[in-house]
Amino acid sequence: VFYSPETKDVSVRMVVYSGITCVDEKTISLTLKAVPEVAFNAVAPICNNIASFQVTQGSEIHGLLTGIGTYSGEGVNQQGVFSTSANDSGTHSLTYTFLADNGCSDSKTQTLTVYPSPTVKGASVELLQGGEIQLPVMITGSDLTYKWTPAVSLDHDDISNPIASPGADIIYTVLATSSQGCSASGNVIVKVFQNPKIPNAFSPNKDGINDVWSIQNLNTYPNATVSIFNRY
Repeated sequence: VFYSPETKDVSVRMVVYSGITCVDEKTISLTLKAVPEVAFNAVAPICNNIASFQVTQGSEIHGLLTGIGTYSGEGVNQQGVFSTSANDSGTHSLTYTFLADNGCSDSKTQTLTVYPSPTVKGASVELLQGGEIQLPVMITGSDLTYKWTPAVSLDHDDISNPIASPGADIIYTVLATSSQGCSASGNVIVKVFQNPKIPNAFSPNKDGINDVWSIQNLNTYPNATVSIFNRY
């Protein structure tokens, strides 16, 4: 095995004996080709919700031979682009092969571990001012930790479904992280309706005092219906 020069010429002699004194021989020439040598370094574990990425750990060590390097295995194309799916987890066997222009090749195989990621499904909820509600986010996964932001008006910011009691409209974001470091996030939109304040009288005499019957905070109820009727 050699890597340089590109070829070496050698002579091989074969000698055949019959008894002790009868002998014949023949010499032939052989041309040996240099071979590539491949290195394929370890690929760090990944989460299954990351974007496709380029595998670059495979290479030909010496760089003395021209040729083409390709990847093969589950989840990777020949150019080394690895793609995952939402239900992908476990180990993948990846192989890097370098084929020199002289027809000689070398290959190495590595194992890539794919960790499952949590999933987070957000929601929108409505709340009357002064009330409270358990945030109805749906999270799947095992051995997870949680972080809610902002933490304002939450009873806890490190559990899956905290109790919220905000005084105004707010968007909460939760980040769920697995023990392998895989994470996902989602939002819960909380619409807070202000308590309406309804005056029981008004004096439309154009004196500038209580001329208009105005329900305070009615603008926070976009689909409200106002009904006016007399005592009968």
